[in-house]
Parts: sequence; structure tokens; C-alpha cells
Amino acid sequence: MGKIKSAWEIALERTESIQMDKNKLKYKTDVDTARRLAGRFIADDEPIDEKELRDGLSALDSKAVKEALIITAEANLSLPQTEDEDDSRLRKAVKLIEIATDNNAQAIGLANELEGFLKQYPLHRKDLFEKMKAQYQPILDEKSEKLSRQYGTEVKLSFESDKEFMEAARKNLEKLEAQYQATLTNAKNQLREIAGL
Repeated sequence: MGKIKSAWEIALERTESIQMDKNKLKYKTDVDTARRLAGRFIADDEPIDEKELRDGLSALDSKAVKEALIITAEANLSLPQTEDEDDSRLRKAVKLIEIATDNNAQAIGLANELEGFLKQYPLHRKDLFEKMKAQYQPILDEKSEKLSRQYGTEVKLSFESDKEFMEAARKNLEKLEAQYQATLTNAKNQLREIAGL
């Protein structure tokens, strides 16, 4: 006949699993707290400075802090859409990486490379668009001339109104973005590896 467990034994088994869950819950709470602090450090509304950030993080689990800071930094490492976009968020993301990795030289080097890489994207995007316009200008002029002859009045087409050009530009800009995005994703994975996550 099988052994019948007492209520005490069953309660002890349940308590053991609850204890593990409490540790997980504390870890998750520390990650959430660290992410909120890091978000305030990066954000413009209700910002905190680096000292306030470090003070707030000091009481939390170091592994939870590392995870939270890397996640927050990654979320703020994205492709800028204009060359005059404010890069203060980017600089603060790099600072989060420095704090998370305890000034690991390899992580800081990668973060600095990423900063330069991300600043280069809108310039590369603009340059590609300008080169495409220069290359397409003779075709656009020919189309304008043809329409001018057909209608008997001067017709001046713009790049933005030419569907063929805009489609080609869209495809080329999407390719460029995909290449940058793939490099960015790879760099984020390297960063996680360096950080030990």
C-alpha cells in the first residue's frame, strides 16, 4: 500500500516551492525597480542624474540591475531618422552600459562604436537619397520634356511625384535600414554576451 503523506509534509513541500517563488519575485521586482530608475535617467520627464540612479540601484540585486540596465540601454539604441535628432538619450544609454558592466573596456568600446554607427545612419541615408536623385535626374528631365511636348506647356516633375523614383528610393532605403538594423541587432547580442546575460 502506498505511503499517505501527512498534511504537515504536504505543507512543507508547498512552502519550499513558495520560497523559490519569493526569490524569483524579489529578482523580478528588483529588475522592474532598476528599469524604472534607468528610464527616469534617460527620460526627459522627471529625470534623475547619475548619482541618484546609482544611489537607487545600490540596494538592489546586482544581477537584476545589470539585466535591467542592459535592457533599457538596448531599447534606446535605435536608428535615428534625422541627422539633427537629439543624441542625449544615446549618450545616456551608453552610460547605462558603463554602469551595468562596471566599466568593462570591451563593453564601453562596443557602446562607443554603436554610438558612432547610429549617428552615421541618417547621414548615410541622406547621402544615398541624394545620389539616387542625381542618378535619376536625366530620366525625370526626359519625362518632363515629353509631357511638356504632349501638353504644349512646360511641365516640371518632382522626385516626390514620380512613382517610379519613389518606389526605387523606398526599396533602396529599406535595404539600407535592414543592413543597419542587422548590424545593430548583432551588436546588441554581443553586448549581452559581454555583460554575461
